[in-house]
Amino acid sequence: LPEEFVYVVKGEQFNMKLTYKEDLFLLDKLFQLKSIAQQNETVTPKTIAALPSSVIVVFGGSYGIGLDIIHICRQYGAHIYSFSRSENGVDVSDPALVADALRTVMDKEGRIDAVVNTAGVLNREPLATMTYEEICKSIHVNYLGAVIVARESYPYLKMSKGALLLFTSSSYTRGRQLYSLYSSSKAAIVNFVQALSEEWLDSGIRINCINPERTKTPMRERNFGIEPEDTLLKSSVVASVSANTIFSSLTGEVVDVKKRP
Repeated sequence: LPEEFVYVVKGEQFNMKLTYKEDLFLLDKLFQLKSIAQQNETVTPKTIAALPSSVIVVFGGSYGIGLDIIHICRQYGAHIYSFSRSENGVDVSDPALVADALRTVMDKEGRIDAVVNTAGVLNREPLATMTYEEICKSIHVNYLGAVIVARESYPYLKMSKGALLLFTSSSYTRGRQLYSLYSSSKAAIVNFVQALSEEWLDSGIRINCINPERTKTPMRERNFGIEPEDTLLKSSVVASVSANTIFSSLTGEVVDVKKRP
């Protein structure tokens, strides 16, 4: 042993000791759930400096978090484009509509630096009472829609070395009764982001997903009614974290947004 060199490697908060082969399975599960906390409640100077020269496309930008992202980006001079079913008839579960929307922006601007997908549906209902039409709509919008947005965005983001931002939910770690399809779709989004970040690494594309705690949005209000505001995140805070994440160096991360005590 005296002749062996000893090296000191700088650690980080997610370092874990692997002693037995059984540990590998447990560590793999823990890393699947790994997330980082992002607590900036306002846009950072770095984001403010980058926005005026950026072209950003938001799917699901007609209300809630998506609309707040639009407002923030527009406030600081970004070239921002919003597409949604209610706003201009763009359904993220339709590949042709998503492709046309992105092509329209590309033809006008000549580049796309970031694509954000906040589109989603939530209906609190037992699976046994749902129609197959409702089941397919939930899966198509919440999961397939994210896949379509990612696939159609790829050539543009590869060209700009840009960023893709998707959204999960705190229910992704454990399925919730009455919205099993929503919960499982959000778990799939996390897995999708983790896998795609590795697939797209050589293309220079960063892909992350935002994981907000319970947030005051019209969709939540429709499903849960009026709740005490001091128990909910403001959607503008989630939007600020989202904008900051777009211009960060992160990729493959689940970015937690939590209400400060």
